[in-house]
Amino acid sequence: MSAISSLSSFLQNLSLVQNSQSQIAKLTYQVDTGLKSQDLQGYGTQANQLLNLKSAQTTEQNYVSNNTQTQTILSAYDATLGQVKTDATSLSASLNAFSATDTISSTNLKTLVNSLSVDIAATLNSQVGGRYLYGGTRYTTAPVGDLTGYLNNVNNVPSFVSPATTPPTVTPLTVTDGKTVPGTLPSPQTSPPTILVPGYDSQASTLNASAIPSATTVAAATQTVTSQTTAIANNQTTSYGVSSNDPTFQHLVYALQNALAAANISPMTPALQSQQQAYLDQAKSEIGIVLNGVTAVTASAGPPAVTAVAGVTGIQSLQDQNGLTQSAVANANTVHNQTLATLDSQITSIDQVDPATVAAELTAAQNQLAGSYKVVSSVLNDTLLNYLK
Repeated sequence: MSAISSLSSFLQNLSLVQNSQSQIAKLTYQVDTGLKSQDLQGYGTQANQLLNLKSAQTTEQNYVSNNTQTQTILSAYDATLGQVKTDATSLSASLNAFSATDTISSTNLKTLVNSLSVDIAATLNSQVGGRYLYGGTRYTTAPVGDLTGYLNNVNNVPSFVSPATTPPTVTPLTVTDGKTVPGTLPSPQTSPPTILVPGYDSQASTLNASAIPSATTVAAATQTVTSQTTAIANNQTTSYGVSSNDPTFQHLVYALQNALAAANISPMTPALQSQQQAYLDQAKSEIGIVLNGVTAVTASAGPPAVTAVAGVTGIQSLQDQNGLTQSAVANANTVHNQTLATLDSQITSIDQVDPATVAAELTAAQNQLAGSYKVVSSVLNDTLLNYLK
């Protein structure tokens, strides 16, 4: 064999060895990972398709993650609204069973009101993931202050109007919304009309301090009632959330105020029994609003004239709205998971390899490499012997 032909044969076989080594490295990666390639070049014309599929997969995964978190929050709303409803029902039962001539009945009602105030405050100060559930946009601050102290403050006893003339009424809360015409929020608080948040709010002393609040203060108070909006799918958003100063909760606190005022009137003072009954009737009325809500009525000059009535959602409707949102989010996640399954299948068909096939190819490549090594070794030996001759 000539030197030129020996060199040519050697280089050819060396190339085979290098190709085999590259093929073995590729096949070894596929066996270890189950993936076709560790870079896009290995996918050829399918590279762009794979990129698009993985981008869509990431989008769907993000929606599922966000919606799962939202479902956790909505479940917490469902549980806590249920607890508030239970508390309101307990107060209603106690009011219906109240006896004006029974000292024990007054004591029991007073005890119940104070107990419920602790439970309601704790419920409205519930947290999920470090965020106060009923804090609105002010989610880093406990929204409800010392509710028990608020109820037992003599300055917060509802103003009494003799039932012989005008029954006790709820003073509407008016706030400026930053526009030329003041907005009106229904509120059971018998407080000055400049009040921005209910007296039981943890920041009431700050936000209600000025008779003429600044635009910044008004904005801070308004933001506390803002609900959350989240995208649950492409071109689909949903709003959720209830704040602690929702009118439903304000009417509940007002019911507690009236119930406590009634319980604090001694049965030994008959002259005050009519006042006590007025407080009881007001408390019962408020509980009815809390449980069933009130349909808003628009004022009309008539005839006949119609007086405006502020709408109150009520606990049941708050629960219903939350339930509808839960269904919407759950349905969206069902679609996302179905889409993910389809995307996963498409990605798998491009991205992954059959382990048995790859293992067989790896064995064949290793055998071929071993053969190439023998040929190269033989050529080197022949060349060395020719050199030594």
